[in-house]
Amino acid sequence: MTNNSLWHEVSEKEKEEIRKESKNLLNEFASELSKIKTSTLIKEQEENVSGTREEGDGWNTDSEFRSITLSNAPFVEDDSIVAEKGGWKK
Repeated sequence: MTNNSLWHEVSEKEKEEIRKESKNLLNEFASELSKIKTSTLIKEQEENVSGTREEGDGWNTDSEFRSITLSNAPFVEDDSIVAEKGGWKK
């Protein structure tokens, strides 16, 4: 294949060479991917074909966390923090 980076008409010989090189690259890439060991989490996700996960119980936080967070917020409305969207971009 020519090393000329300028546009030119691609011959049938060059097309076939490109096909062979790209097929070889894809095969090498697939071979390397198959060597990667996946974690058990990924295997569990592959087994779950519905695309959903089982819901857990969540985590427990400090009972004062909500009140401390809301007391530190500049503006609170109905137990929710109100923030200006994109205000820092001005």
